Amino acid sequence: MTASKHLLTLLSATLALPVMAADYTIYGKAEVQVANTDKGLMRYTKAGTQIDAPFSRIGVKGSHGLSSDLKLVYKYEVQVKGFEHDNTSEPFSSRNTYVGLATGYGTVLVGRNDTRFKFSEGKVDQFNETQADIAQVLAGQSRVGDSITYSSPRWNDLSVALTYTPKDDASNQQAGFAATAIYGDRALKANPFYVALSHTDQIGDLTATRIAAAYQWKKIQLGAIIQDSENLAGDKSGTAVVISGHYRLNQQWRPKLQFSRDTSKLRHNEAVSQWTLGTDYIFDKQTNLYFLASRLELKSDNDTSFALGLKYKF
Repeated sequence: MTASKHLLTLLSATLALPVMAADYTIYGKAEVQVANTDKGLMRYTKAGTQIDAPFSRIGVKGSHGLSSDLKLVYKYEVQVKGFEHDNTSEPFSSRNTYVGLATGYGTVLVGRNDTRFKFSEGKVDQFNETQADIAQVLAGQSRVGDSITYSSPRWNDLSVALTYTPKDDASNQQAGFAATAIYGDRALKANPFYVALSHTDQIGDLTATRIAAAYQWKKIQLGAIIQDSENLAGDKSGTAVVISGHYRLNQQWRPKLQFSRDTSKLRHNEAVSQWTLGTDYIFDKQTNLYFLASRLELKSDNDTSFALGLKYKF
């Protein structure tokens, strides 16, 4: 072997070492949905028949040990919209993207992240990231940039989390925060129950308080959210409620139902209700086929959407 080949071999091995040693994961969600919507009053969909890729995404996340009790953590994630005809010029948009430090005392993340108010929803939303997402009706489901997030370790099933947005960064008029206290398991795996009390102030023109709860009993999962909301001007306020549930009929079929209502007029210009009925057909832990039928009801109008989708997580 020539000296140049020896050098190339050594260089390749040297460059490969950090990649091999890195603790990271590439992940994402590929989803396609065919939907027919009556009038297009609903957010996240348009009138007529549409082929969509709802909130499909790809990201990388990982950590790097700095000492025995300190590590750097990171996530870079983008939404992939290029599946549709209308999004060829801007096929990507930002999602949770941050860098932070994790210790035995908790984790601090800096960047773009779901507010801990949004995080408090847990597994209540049975139609997450569709036209029947609770954000269709509820205010406060925000992902914000230029934020600092703290999450504590768990103490006997109790944990706390905070979001802070500085006054002088981005377009904030005031410094904002969101604080959440959680009891139980948000994923409903270690424990069959989850309860969260959350408050947000000055983030996204909103002051709100919510209680979220979920419970897994045998094949049934139930969830609920009660929320009081008011905008910063004080001219819009009201109460919202979400009730949801699903039933594991067998290994494949999971019918589900959700109702949400809000009187604050923050998401729509009048009080709004939404009923959604659907089912998942689960192929495995990564893949499922779903169908949903959703009706949005306003005092002045209404809208109906039917959707068939295929979702794959990797």
